[in-house]
Amino acid sequence: MLIDAIGLKQPGVVACVGAGGKTSLIQSLVAAGLRWPIVLTTTTKMFYRQITSYPLVVTDNYGTGAAKVMQALAKQQQVAWFSRQKGEKVIGIPFDWVDKLAAALPDACILVEADGARHCLIKAPSAQEPVIPVSTMRTIGVINISALEQPLSSDNTHRLELVTQIINKQPGEPITWQDIARLAVHQQGIFQYARGSKVLLLSGSDGQADRQAAKQIAGYVKVADVGIDRVVVTLGYGVAMQPSEVYML
Repeated sequence: MLIDAIGLKQPGVVACVGAGGKTSLIQSLVAAGLRWPIVLTTTTKMFYRQITSYPLVVTDNYGTGAAKVMQALAKQQQVAWFSRQKGEKVIGIPFDWVDKLAAALPDACILVEADGARHCLIKAPSAQEPVIPVSTMRTIGVINISALEQPLSSDNTHRLELVTQIINKQPGEPITWQDIARLAVHQQGIFQYARGSKVLLLSGSDGQADRQAAKQIAGYVKVADVGIDRVVVTLGYGVAMQPSEVYML
């Protein structure tokens, strides 16, 4: 099960960062039915269409929002809280509100999408992201392994100029497993500002070539020794994301 693959053994704040599968990860965890009440939110933005299946609390007042979340969890296992809707997106809540809510709900799992990627497969964060709550117990960094061998471009890479600096490549060059590994271990890579334990999740796997690349990435990450405790390879998107390989580092 996905929950076991990522090592989620207790309630608390889980921050999801990176590109190419964060929302699928959150949706699949909710669909699988965690052992604890679930609060879904973001510290940035999400598309409204991605959260319509959840009971919603929409308010930019902490006291009102926290009370509505608690009322909702008294009736059902899950709820999503956002401060407001703006066009096609919902705006998240301040990261310190997540910390306050975690203190008020110690037996709940709070799933936080902590940065955006504009539908790209890989990314590097700007200096202002990700926005990770202080109380985060686990940061899951997502990179989509289907980017392998694609030419590096703004179509598949969010913040292309930052990624090219980290991996020392030019646009148009093919993305390799070494590039994905560097984005995972670099100080300004996807785990920038990470808190708690760290899991690298390689989404979008499909076939033997991906499995071999994932094994090589896991070996690179282990040697780098940057505090990532496991690499999880997954298949599927939406609520159908499932683990195919787990490498304990």
